[in-house]
Order: sequence, then C-alpha cells, then structure tokens
Amino acid sequence: MQTYPVTDHLLNQVTSAQSTYVTGCAPEVLAQIYDMQINMCILQRSIAPDVRMYAAFLQQEYVDFQLIRRINIPSVVDVLMGSLPAHSMRVSFIEDVAMAVDMFSCLFDLDHAGLRLLVLNKTMCPRFHADKVPCRLVTTYAGKGTEWLDREGIDRSALGTSEEPIVEHDLIQHLSEGDIALLKGDGWEGNEGSGVIHRSPSLNDNETRLLLTLDFV
Repeated sequence: MQTYPVTDHLLNQVTSAQSTYVTGCAPEVLAQIYDMQINMCILQRSIAPDVRMYAAFLQQEYVDFQLIRRINIPSVVDVLMGSLPAHSMRVSFIEDVAMAVDMFSCLFDLDHAGLRLLVLNKTMCPRFHADKVPCRLVTTYAGKGTEWLDREGIDRSALGTSEEPIVEHDLIQHLSEGDIALLKGDGWEGNEGSGVIHRSPSLNDNETRLLLTLDFV
C-alpha cells in the first residue's frame, strides 16, 4: 500500500504503544490511513451553515429516513437528488455528501461504494465493536458523533456481547458533529484483530442523529 506525504503543521498525530490515530484540518489527513501505524484518521471540520440547515431539516422532519444504496461513484449526485426531500438547501447538502464520496473513492480507487444516509432515533450499535470491513468512512451531520477508544488492553473476544468489559467514561472519545473519519477494520490487510473499537452514542428519548457511512463493495 502507498503512503502519502502530509504537511506536518496540518496534523496532530497521537501515538501510544498499542494504538495510533491522526487528526487534521485538511483533507490530506485522510491519506494517512495507508500508514501501517495509523488506525484512524479524523478530518476535523465545521459544517457550512446551508449544509447544517438541510441536515437539521432532514433530522427533524424525516425521523425514519433511510437511504441505503450501492452507488456508482459518478452517479452519486443523481441518486441523492432523486432520493432526498426537496428543500432550498438540498443542493448544498448533496454537494457536501458528494465531496465525502469523492474523497473516499479517490483514496481507495473505487468505482462503487456502499452508501448509508440514516436518521437514527435509537442507538444503532450500542456495544463496542470492531468492523469486519477493510475501512469505513463515518460522519455525523447532526447529533452526537460516534464514540471510540484510543487504547488496547480490552478483551476483544467479549466485544459486542453481554460480557463486554466496562470502560471508564473518561477513556471514551467521540467524533464531533461534522468530523469525517476513516476507521480501519479487521478486514484491512495486516490489521486483522486490530480494527478501531467504536460504538454508536446513546440517544435520549426524542433525540436523533443524521449519519453518513461509506463502505467498500
């Protein structure tokens, strides 16, 4: 796998004996996913006001919205235009989603991707787990962000089960609204058994979140 250079001042690389992640404010930070010692890349960003407005509209007015589709990368705008409710800020929102799809497809040289755009009114994956996929893009447009752990020493055999170990609250990190993250899974070559441990945030009654994920297909 190829490693891409990234300007140092744009990154905040955090390394411990057993886990590594990197954050940055420029899209190039996502290319660090090819580094063998990097398990998670986080592009920190603020959502543009017009994109935020549409996300809030979708989150509040379409509480059961689900778009789950295997998409051809060049057709993503057409798919979204045909699937998302009309609104004055819909085009801005679609352009932002298309930007995430373009980064994901260019980074991994993909012609297709598995897209999920969901308004969630309950916790989707409440237990800590590692995905079996090679890599997944995750971003929350509205609401609480994905929670994750930046350390090992956890019995992975118990993850996702009723025997899951209790994790101290101050060890749990979370993505911020708008962050775009790449999470290596157990399916990444050479990363078997070391995928990023994460879970969905707990939601209160009448609380929702708008989540976008992209996967290899």
